[in-house]
Amino acid sequence: MAEQAIVFIPDISGFTDFTSTTEIDHAAHIITELLELLVESNQSGFTLAEIEGEAVLFYRTGEPLGRRQLVEQCLTMFSNFHQRLMVIERDTACQCGACQSAINLTLKFIAHFGYLKEIKVAPFVKATGVDMIVAHRLLKNDIDSHEYILMTEACCEAVGPSGQHPALQWSKSSHAYDAIGTIKYEFATLSGYRGQIVPPAAPPRFVVEKGEDNLELVINAPLKAVYQTLINVDKRPEWLDGVDTINREMTSERIGMRHNCIFHGLKLINTAVHRDFHEDRAFYSEKVEIPEIKVTLQAHYEMEALNGGRTRLKFNVNWMDSKLPPENKKGMLAGQAANFELLKSACENNPA
Repeated sequence: MAEQAIVFIPDISGFTDFTSTTEIDHAAHIITELLELLVESNQSGFTLAEIEGEAVLFYRTGEPLGRRQLVEQCLTMFSNFHQRLMVIERDTACQCGACQSAINLTLKFIAHFGYLKEIKVAPFVKATGVDMIVAHRLLKNDIDSHEYILMTEACCEAVGPSGQHPALQWSKSSHAYDAIGTIKYEFATLSGYRGQIVPPAAPPRFVVEKGEDNLELVINAPLKAVYQTLINVDKRPEWLDGVDTINREMTSERIGMRHNCIFHGLKLINTAVHRDFHEDRAFYSEKVEIPEIKVTLQAHYEMEALNGGRTRLKFNVNWMDSKLPPENKKGMLAGQAANFELLKSACENNPA
């Protein structure tokens, strides 16, 4: 039996121009993170129906929400979305197109009211009906903006009139669709509201405190290729001899991201703590914790662009308060020197 319902679709736009493997992977990480954020921001009892590409399909059966509650749900998702993008922009270590352009992603909302039927497919419940089709078709319209709330006339009648929401101004329009006909709707653009979103606080300033142990080598690859290969967690097994597995947070490479690797039988907990990238010089630092031997250290990498598309890589380790015997430190540094030869090969032959 069909039930009345609000069909609600937040839709992300903007990730269409990335072709390299790293950019595709990082675009997927970022989109997944943002979609999960939208689902977590559902405070109005919507049922999650499906994730459709870069959009979330929600519906809510029964008595419809009031207009103010529906608008506030949109604005909550919108604010959370853009605050997360600002955090990504603030913290990203990666220089790929996806990570550097994430701040340009946009979000729009479609809300329609009609009837749908819940059907069971294997263990899943799926919502279906003509009004689901109408809501999807409305993703294509003539609104001259990438960020807006669109409510169909049927939705407006169900949730109530626009009233005087202090943040938004509503306009009326319509669009003709093949096989459906003309759909009338109201919409409010969100560019003005976006400008009111409070940015995240600046992170605490990180001070690089170097230790006494150093390594240095010259790599026949441009600085950016060396930097990207170094920070790319998924490429670590290519140049860290003895790594059995890497478990990473499913985000793009950014400050605060942690990944764990099993290295010669020891668990290493790595956290990105500092980055500073320029075309001619770059810095990257990680905190490394080895609980089994009670060691915490900081690994600092400095890259300098040289003539002929080469890069000088300097490595410094600060053992902090670790009580490792000198011979253990010497052995670990020798192992890192051997790994750097593998890193050199990776940068020169198969960079990120």
